Order: sequence, then C-alpha cells, then structure tokens
Amino acid sequence: MQTHRCFIAIDIPDQAKKVLADVQKKLKVWPARVKWVEEQNFHLTLKFLGDVSVEKIEQIESVLLDICPRYKKGLINLNGFGAFPNTSNPRVIWAGIQDVNRGLVKIWTDLEKSLEKLGFPKEARRFSPHLTLGRVKEPADGLASAIQSLQHLGISVPVREIKLMNSRLSRNGPEYSCINSFFLQEH
Repeated sequence: MQTHRCFIAIDIPDQAKKVLADVQKKLKVWPARVKWVEEQNFHLTLKFLGDVSVEKIEQIESVLLDICPRYKKGLINLNGFGAFPNTSNPRVIWAGIQDVNRGLVKIWTDLEKSLEKLGFPKEARRFSPHLTLGRVKEPADGLASAIQSLQHLGISVPVREIKLMNSRLSRNGPEYSCINSFFLQEH
C-alpha cells in the first residue's frame, strides 16, 4: 500500500522566509551543531500526521474542507525567538507566533478532534505556534545568549489557507510539496 508522509501547515510568504533565513545567519556564527531548516521549508505546523494511505488522505481532505470555511482569514505576527525546552538547553530553535485574530488555537482544536476520529492520536502537549529554525544536535557556549539577544521582527503574515503537505525525506533533507490547499473564509 502506497503511503505519503504528511502534515497540515500554514505556509508563510517568501519575504518572511528571507527574514528568518537572515536570522539563521546570525546564529550560524556559533560553533553549535545545528540542523538548520531550509529557507523554502519554513512553515507553521498544525498537525504532523506521519505515513498516511491514499484513502486516508481523502478523509483528511474532507475534514479540512469542513473545518476551513468555518474560520476567517487573519494575521499572525512573527513575535520573538526562543528554544525548546528552553534557551539554557536548546534542542529546537524557533520564531514565535502571535495569533492576532485568535483563530489558530480554535482551528487546531477542531483539527485535533476531527482527526482523532480518523485514528490520529491527539497531541499530548498544548498548542504552541512557532516556526522551527533549527534542531540543535550539539549546543555551544553562547548559543543561549545569542538566541535571547535576537531582535523582535514585527512581521505580520496573512493566513489565507491551510495546506495538506507531503514530506519526502532525501539525503539533502526533507522536500515538501503541497497535496491540496483549503481556503479560509473571507472577512
């Protein structure tokens, strides 16, 4: 049976991706071993689904066709930087997201409930919207203070659609492609 490695995400414009790549350049001066996310791959993950059959993809698309029109298009702000679990012990370096219209958590909650009915386990952690910049393999002295010193970006990003994405793993890292887009309602 053919499967696709899938996730549900919000894409961000190329201009915002460029700004985030510039932030990465500032952090790359530290000798930490970090697997940096490629500029074209920046996105806000709403749900990682894993390996999914073609039949299940159709069911996921039905869920997205049902949920997306319930919510209005909106804005998110790229709002600060940090690390999971914390900046003292960085494992994932991220750019924070401010949910201007407060719709992301509602969309995420609806997705979690609907996808659980299709057999996808609910996320154990609460939703913490962010854009991953890199995954730290081996930290270096000063990396924590470098993350903390990053300037607030103040970039607003429109949220118009939610995408069902395919992730193909290759030697050069993941390659993402859009399976389908689902538009949020006009104001």
